[in-house]
Amino acid sequence: MSLSDGVAPEVVETEATGHDPVAAMLHKLRRLGVTSWEQPLLCVPKAYADFSKVLSLEEALPKIGVPAEEGLFSLIVSGIPVVVPEPKRRIVLSATDGMLSVKIVVFDDLGRDLAYWRGLRIGERINVRSILHIRNGTLQFTSPEPVPEVMASSVFPRYPSRRGVVSENALYDATRHALRHHLKDTVVVILRSLSPMDEAQVCTNAQLKYSSLSDLLRDLHAPVTMAAAEIATAEVRKLAAYSVMINAQRMKRQNPIAGSALRVTSEDADRLIASLPLKLTADQAQGIAEIIKDLSRPIPMFRLLSGDVGTGKTITYAVPAVAARNAGHLVAILTPNSVLAEQLAGEIAEFFGRDVPLIVVTGGSKRKLDLSGNPIVIGTTALLSRLKAQSACLAMLVVDEQQKFSVSQKQAVVETGTNLLEVTATAIPRTTALVTHGGMDISILRDCPVSKNIQTRIVSAKDAERLFSHTVKVLATGAQVAVVYPLVDDPEQEKRSVVAAYETWSRRFPGKVGMVYGAMKEGEKNEVIRKLKERELSVLVSSTVIEIGVTIPALKSIVVVNADRYGVSTLHQLRGRVARRGGTGYFFVYLPDKVKPETMTRLQLLEQFNDGFSLAEHDAELRGYGDLSKEGDRQHGSSRSTLFVGIELVPSDIHQFGTSTHLKIIST
Repeated sequence: MSLSDGVAPEVVETEATGHDPVAAMLHKLRRLGVTSWEQPLLCVPKAYADFSKVLSLEEALPKIGVPAEEGLFSLIVSGIPVVVPEPKRRIVLSATDGMLSVKIVVFDDLGRDLAYWRGLRIGERINVRSILHIRNGTLQFTSPEPVPEVMASSVFPRYPSRRGVVSENALYDATRHALRHHLKDTVVVILRSLSPMDEAQVCTNAQLKYSSLSDLLRDLHAPVTMAAAEIATAEVRKLAAYSVMINAQRMKRQNPIAGSALRVTSEDADRLIASLPLKLTADQAQGIAEIIKDLSRPIPMFRLLSGDVGTGKTITYAVPAVAARNAGHLVAILTPNSVLAEQLAGEIAEFFGRDVPLIVVTGGSKRKLDLSGNPIVIGTTALLSRLKAQSACLAMLVVDEQQKFSVSQKQAVVETGTNLLEVTATAIPRTTALVTHGGMDISILRDCPVSKNIQTRIVSAKDAERLFSHTVKVLATGAQVAVVYPLVDDPEQEKRSVVAAYETWSRRFPGKVGMVYGAMKEGEKNEVIRKLKERELSVLVSSTVIEIGVTIPALKSIVVVNADRYGVSTLHQLRGRVARRGGTGYFFVYLPDKVKPETMTRLQLLEQFNDGFSLAEHDAELRGYGDLSKEGDRQHGSSRSTLFVGIELVPSDIHQFGTSTHLKIIST
């Protein structure tokens, strides 16, 4: 029993257990992460039920052409509840509002408690929430929701719960207690998190419609009307976004650390740039300048290099890395797989010749690394333990495709004074970066060094033959094609399997098909990629292992089978493998099965946007950033947290504060 059943929780808990009822109430919420009385009022209701108006049965009578709506009804039981066992167990009773009668049918499903309904007596008043229907000429409620008297004639907040663990009413009860006894304490928590601002400054700077945070919390948890609930929810969302922006500023590292400043200058970088066999874009030049400036400062670099596919991230971080190495500092580059490690080593050698020694570490060997000559160390996570075992002091670490590594993996090699540059091909707009990487400086690459036109199409099963015909035409031009499947080897789902598809494609194009998936031996994967690059193969059947960084110059078309299984970011990365050296390319999102409307809306973003930054922003607008209050193995800790639990922010929530000058109020 709870307060929502019309009995004060203090009385119920004392009678039931003899324990401190307040402590017991809070203890129930530990599973939701609530451990103190300042927290319940920071849990945002997931929805509100409008119980402010009681309808009569006559008012709710179904009308032709008008969709029936759920309402609150106050009734008197007029017929004894009867259990009907067949064909489906249910309880049937009747009730009246004094004018009309209604039949109530409650089915024994979804874990519904029938004891309440069985225990009703003639003449007892009940409140129910339901939609009124006419069945065989009789007014009927089907499995209505009982509404306790304490909730009737009010706007009732609905809170998160965990089935079988924490009931929805547990948070309701806790917020009632907190409103009475801990409202001021909760306001203090909010102000402390935004210190040194006082309440008036917070309300002004966050552009709130409230001048009192207490009033805001009251309207959030005990609104008088639905309009008040909607306004309070919007304002709390605004305050949550503001707190994210403030947290992002606070995460900047400002403390100098001895030895973190490297002996590199802009002149060192300019000499390397002048020797390159290519011309940099303005974005690349700007990115290099920002990284070099960071490296020369006494504060360790903590920067994110975000670039859309094909914008030349490798050369942008390779120039500072080589400059640091030439100045006598140890530099390592961490990659997510051996294919990318080998490719990266080849590109750096191509850019700077053989004067820059390189070591590639991809296997499980325990042999000591030969660091004489100060080589740049490139490799997968295997290099982490190798460097640590040798007590190697890293001056600069580049983490290529940072989202593929956990915080613990990076911390295993990063020391206090190490200059860290994280690189991602998942285009991150600045507003999103402020939320997800708030503690980092960011360099963004938008311009592509080569001109290319990639045509993206969503294809259903009825157009499968046309898709295959187009693939044959592309191959006939001498170009290459990749087909990506969601499963590696599943006899029960051969049409989605890399291994089965490889056999099928090999029969059609004997000797011209290669296969790559994650669990293959590194040498086997590297050999297939080599044959593709040297044009010995024409078709690649693959898993998403080719998503990250792999360059196959003649690849002009990619077909992703069951593309609905992947996120927009992964699909855009796969699209980035097409036409790497410029020209026209094709990217097909193949959907052999029908997908949900919301999935189709998400996939259609790929047709609408080739620019990864616009794509990421619109995708985040659809999905939201998630509940940023949740803990876990975050990439960048508390910069993502908000004051409130249950708020899912989207880019538009952040935009209003992205350039606000008043954010500087706490920058010192």
